[in-house]
Amino acid sequence: MNDSANETATTDQNPFYSNWGLMFVLIFIFLFNIIFSLGSAFIAGGIYGITFNEARNLLTTPDGTALAINISRVYHLISFIGSMLLPVWLFTIVNRSSLIREGGLNTPFKSTFLWMGLVTAGSGFVIVNWLDSLMRSINWPQGLQYYAQQMDASRQEMTTTLLDMNEPHELIVCLFLVAFLPAVIEELLFRGVLQNIFKGITGNIIRAIVLQAFVFATLHFSFYELPGIFLLGLAFGYLRSASGSTLYGMVAHFLFNGTAIFLHYLSQLNFRQTGISGTFDNIAFGNVISLLALVPFVYSIIWYRRIIKST
Repeated sequence: MNDSANETATTDQNPFYSNWGLMFVLIFIFLFNIIFSLGSAFIAGGIYGITFNEARNLLTTPDGTALAINISRVYHLISFIGSMLLPVWLFTIVNRSSLIREGGLNTPFKSTFLWMGLVTAGSGFVIVNWLDSLMRSINWPQGLQYYAQQMDASRQEMTTTLLDMNEPHELIVCLFLVAFLPAVIEELLFRGVLQNIFKGITGNIIRAIVLQAFVFATLHFSFYELPGIFLLGLAFGYLRSASGSTLYGMVAHFLFNGTAIFLHYLSQLNFRQTGISGTFDNIAFGNVISLLALVPFVYSIIWYRRIIKST
């Protein structure tokens, strides 16, 4: 498998694999995030017959009602597609490319990469949660701790409303919104477009993988999760480069997010039965299990690197 075939064309063929392309994508992500943050609230309010201000209030201070949950889900669907997928689609237009080409989705399917991606996601799930717990256990400087907690509280409130699930069909809805959509769109954005851009800028695929992983982790806006998400983005970047396709990363990404959502669903079922919250959300894998999980995780990255070097 040829590396130039894996990583989507050249700068001559696609002129926006450059600093201009990077600025284009990041500016439009920021711009559309603002536009769709407001527009999504307006549309969600219109769907459920309430005003824009009422919709915004339910998003910022949710009251746990079915209306607040539905508003949150519609808002998430529209704003996520608008702020993440739309910039990617516009980039393919100016770069004379396509979503299929940017994501390497026309690459012949190889089941080995699928299985290795699942190994990466499964072991990565343990490691990311372990690193998150480790980051929270550190006594950070007061100013940094306050900033980190504010970011965490804001994300947690929104996530709690979005993932309020009482019935199996709500689990399916949340799997679509928080597992499937991010898996597809984020892989196209970070391991597709941005990794291609960074390779065009640096001329080095390893640097491109590291840079896209850094942006991936940063745009999740979580101080505590930053190291874990960076490692996951790094592994998915290697998987994309070794296989030539974002397809395997999409499946692995879905498994990672879907596992967290399913465990949260089980926690909510258990809470209604026992009154004990967070039973499955707060699974502590422990240092031994987490260190053992490092073995398949690191092995998968080494395996990807060997394939990249051999092409």
